[in-house]
Amino acid sequence: MRPLLYGHRGSRGLSPENTIPSFRLGVNYGVDGIELDVHLSKDKKLIVMHDETVDRTTDGHGKIRDMTYEQIKALDAGVKFGPQWRGTKVPLLGEVFDEFGSSILYKVEVKHSSKVYPDIERILLDEIEKHSLKNRVQIISFDFDSLKNVRELDRGIEMGIIIEGRPGWFTEIAKNLNARWIHAFYGLVYPEDIDIVHKNGLKIGVWTLNGEEDIKQYCSMGVDDITSDLPNLLVKLCKNN
Repeated sequence: MRPLLYGHRGSRGLSPENTIPSFRLGVNYGVDGIELDVHLSKDKKLIVMHDETVDRTTDGHGKIRDMTYEQIKALDAGVKFGPQWRGTKVPLLGEVFDEFGSSILYKVEVKHSSKVYPDIERILLDEIEKHSLKNRVQIISFDFDSLKNVRELDRGIEMGIIIEGRPGWFTEIAKNLNARWIHAFYGLVYPEDIDIVHKNGLKIGVWTLNGEEDIKQYCSMGVDDITSDLPNLLVKLCKNN
């Protein structure tokens, strides 16, 4: 069985990351799902963006936590990628859910726990429930405190830990959090790591594969999902062959 295929921040290598057009492009290429990141605005809205600030990907400046959604919505999230993307907006998570519904899978990365964004886990779970997408969403994070908070609020939703290191070192942490997935940087994932993860009753995903040979290798190695900035290449090499 082939791995699940995810577009990283939509189609990060082809379009302005973490925007509706970028997600749409990945979906149109045929990925199973999209990976995206969430922060919390000053007025408690789930903002889809990778960085803590708006500086890198928009024409604005400032920390998301210090800005309202209305301020963030006024920014251009496309022009830095290319003039043809001018006018692209920063989406709310709910807007992404509204756009694609249950037609795809979602990996939602929480960038910081409630220590930085008070109540973000509850707000996220409420948004997922509002859109009836609990069986389509996996909550993932480098911040294990956030995953612990999620699990205390919801015993059933699928979760994954994101790591930088050998996956076999993290199986007990994943199991203690009742997280089903370990998501690891592909360069540190070897066949023996995949075996260890599977023997512990867990699943393993790898990020971020953009090279043709890497994609071919990991498609046949036995991992359970692959995330790429280039969903066109990922689907071509891993789904259609």
